[in-house]
Amino acid sequence: MAQQPTRSVSPPRRAFSLVELMVVVAVISILLGLLMPGLARVRETTYRMLSASNQRSLGQGFTLWAGSHDGKLPPSRLLFDSSPDLSELMRVYAPLDEEERASGVGANAAAIKPKGQTPPGHLAAAPLLHGWDGLGHLFASGLIPEPTTFYSPAHWGDHPFERYENDWARPGEEESGPPDHVVYCNYHYSGHLDPRGRLVSLERDASKIIVTDGLRRQSDVIHRDGINILRAGGSVEWKSDPTLMPKLHVETAASPLSISRQNGVIREIFTDPWNNIGYWDGSP
Repeated sequence: MAQQPTRSVSPPRRAFSLVELMVVVAVISILLGLLMPGLARVRETTYRMLSASNQRSLGQGFTLWAGSHDGKLPPSRLLFDSSPDLSELMRVYAPLDEEERASGVGANAAAIKPKGQTPPGHLAAAPLLHGWDGLGHLFASGLIPEPTTFYSPAHWGDHPFERYENDWARPGEEESGPPDHVVYCNYHYSGHLDPRGRLVSLERDASKIIVTDGLRRQSDVIHRDGINILRAGGSVEWKSDPTLMPKLHVETAASPLSISRQNGVIREIFTDPWNNIGYWDGSP
């Protein structure tokens, strides 16, 4: 009688115990806890570099603009008001009202003489032909053709590029006419005038801060512990300031944006010790 082959019986596979699974989960959690801060720092550094690159491009645009405008900065209609809301200096476009269309920049500029000074002829005589304003002039004039330059990739607030993507068209190139609403970027422009009504000069005022990351409200702040700044001379610097975020406003239905509070914060940013010369200090 033939002998039946013997079959080897494998020992039963032992499943992971609950304790072993908990140990594995704990180890993974510890590793993630160690890695995540490093990854966050790398991401923040990358965002800073991209934002600084955008500001350098803005600086090049200012240089080109100044070359054909007597060394001066693009005008901001906002500063033609006697009491401007400085938080609105993030706007790049605002529809013209009937008075602006009729009077142009010249009449408005002549009306802002609280300090007794009249802007030079190149600004006073410039007609207001479209709603592009402030930094938006660099786009409307073709000096910075790419709209994304005006937006930081790190922005998490109310003014991302995607919100305004369809509004960016140079005058005369709009498919359905110019926008009927305000368009914001997420960089903050100082404007073309100092509190004395004097036009800022890239050469004379090279140390002045003219662009920062957005300061309209907390959600406009691109970085958590400081901001990039662009000086009139073209240099871009990182300024660490962990106290900045709590100073900015959190706008809610119960707590609307306070113009006076925001103006105070913005004046502080655009003055000493970061500026060698007071810019928004209100000095006579």
